[in-house]
Amino acid sequence: MRILSFDVGGSKISYALVDENGGLCVPAVKIKTPDNADEIEDFFKKILQEINSDGVSIATAGVVLNDKLCGKPNNLPAGYEQIDFAKMAQRPFLMENDANAAMWAEFKVGALRNVKQGVMLTLGTDVGCGLICNGTMVRGKSGAAGEISLSFSGRDMQKAAVENGLLENDCFKIYQLAQQNVKPAQKVYQVWEEHLVGGIKMLNRLLDTEIFALSGSLAQIVNYDSVNASLADLPEQNRPLVKPAQCRNEAGIIGAALLLKEKL
Repeated sequence: MRILSFDVGGSKISYALVDENGGLCVPAVKIKTPDNADEIEDFFKKILQEINSDGVSIATAGVVLNDKLCGKPNNLPAGYEQIDFAKMAQRPFLMENDANAAMWAEFKVGALRNVKQGVMLTLGTDVGCGLICNGTMVRGKSGAAGEISLSFSGRDMQKAAVENGLLENDCFKIYQLAQQNVKPAQKVYQVWEEHLVGGIKMLNRLLDTEIFALSGSLAQIVNYDSVNASLADLPEQNRPLVKPAQCRNEAGIIGAALLLKEKL
């Protein structure tokens, strides 16, 4: 079984053929997310015509219920939520929230394996949150479980850069400048990390979590030693471990494909 799986975010779309064990048949292809919905639809039509598969899965930003978006995601253009992906696919189809899909990949083949209580945070243009409770994905009655406001997204780092008079607004370059001891960049990164730690502590109070797995592009610039040290003030029995997701930037692709496999 080979599933053509996509991960649609505010800054990029990636896709790959995924086998039944969650392995990528070829390296994922990535493109910049088009600026309007028509271009996104044209892109999908082109790839679906070019690549044969046993099914199509999509991990996407936004609230998803019954394989459909419930509204326009904040980081995607108007009209995206109206694209009929299932009709275009013309083969077995699944759509899932990107954070849930990434979390499922980690739960099946990555950092959350054998975990009963786990959280997956996808750090990118915005922040996604996927939840495992008693070994089961938590979606909520309308698919919106985990859709909470968390202030450590890429947008938040860029906002902090403006507030601290830093002309650079690329998150990775801000991180590099912080590593080079540029003080405004250090301050921006420190604020971003404090918000990350605060969000993890808040979620942990609610969920009493074993592991927080971090995925998405900005997970690459997290100082995991520093973040875990900042959790040392929590009672030992309630202290989670924060670790990088093992599926990395392909987590959404892999998780959506594995969910479709189970659906079939």
